Amino acid sequence: MARAVQETAGGPRIPRCGRAGITRLQPDGELDRAGAPALSSAIQQAFTGAAQPVVLDMAAVGFFDSTGVRTLLEAQHLAGCDLVLMAPSTAVTRVLDLTRLRGRFVEIDADADLATLRR
Repeated sequence: MARAVQETAGGPRIPRCGRAGITRLQPDGELDRAGAPALSSAIQQAFTGAAQPVVLDMAAVGFFDSTGVRTLLEAQHLAGCDLVLMAPSTAVTRVLDLTRLRGRFVEIDADADLATLRR
């Protein structure tokens, strides 16, 4: 299993692991004006030249605002298909519910079999 961590000054840690043909990004912390650019960069790198699905493990996101929403919408556009959110935290689901965007993304549980997401 390949694993890397992308960090930026003031931004969240974004561990990245690849296994079974899936790239999983795990943002940890706040996805706001300061933290969202790090996730956006990690997402762009994950989708560049990758034919495998990308899953965003959102369980450790403690704060999420409109900048995070925009980052997810841009990521979905970049993916060209449904964006998969794994175990979105309460902070994430609350904002997605308020903006009525919750059904726009595929949500899976933390214990989901990622192999079923292969294209």
